[in-house]
Amino acid sequence: MKQQSKRVVILIPSFNEEKNLASVLERMETVGDSIGRFGWESDVLVINDGSADQTEKVARHAGVKVLSLPVNLGYGAALQAGFKVANNSNYAAAISIDADGQHQPEDIVQLLQEFDKNEAEVVLGSRFVVDTGYQTNIFRKIGITLFSFVLYILSGKKIADVTTGFQVVSRKVVALFADEYPHDYPDTQVLLLLSLMGFKIREIPVTVKQRLHGTSMHSSIKSLVYPVRIFLAILVTLLRTAQIKQSLHEKREELNFS
Repeated sequence: MKQQSKRVVILIPSFNEEKNLASVLERMETVGDSIGRFGWESDVLVINDGSADQTEKVARHAGVKVLSLPVNLGYGAALQAGFKVANNSNYAAAISIDADGQHQPEDIVQLLQEFDKNEAEVVLGSRFVVDTGYQTNIFRKIGITLFSFVLYILSGKKIADVTTGFQVVSRKVVALFADEYPHDYPDTQVLLLLSLMGFKIREIPVTVKQRLHGTSMHSSIKSLVYPVRIFLAILVTLLRTAQIKQSLHEKREELNFS
């Protein structure tokens, strides 16, 4: 008897990404064929985060699933909306990938292959676990280094690329994220939450390129204040740590975690 395929949804939060999204979605068909060969059936869900351009039209033309938010809610809220859809649809796993073309869709194959080893519930696509040649500006580098250090102090987890948006997560993590996902400064708070709840996290190297079109949310003047924003995120995380720890037992029971 043929083994039933596992279902994974690929979540792509998108805000004004009409010039980059078409290329990303075009490559997803080949990715779907590749992961299908080792037992995964995939859907693509574009979360159109109140875009003012043709992002929604591009996504619908590509024939993928589209969730359009009425206004721009920001990356964290848009991604949580995707996790809510994934949770309600009982996918076995979910993958998040950026719409700007910096993440290479073909790397989804190795993320899922690592996930299939059942050694981690979260597999991160990392720019920094090995030298991949990726370059970032000094302000973001300082912020990421601070982020990584604070996460290690709070959780004991050493994670090099704490701000990656490229990851695959298990069904249980999907259920958690559908219910609990910070909208502001999500990176450290999400990784801290996962660590405190005992989820195993693994990093593998992926290729990340510079975007071809549009402006990154971390570019220009925003990069100058990035370390300040990271510092604020650290303060928020520190303030929430006790609250998170206090609610862990209740959350585990509610989501039927072992």
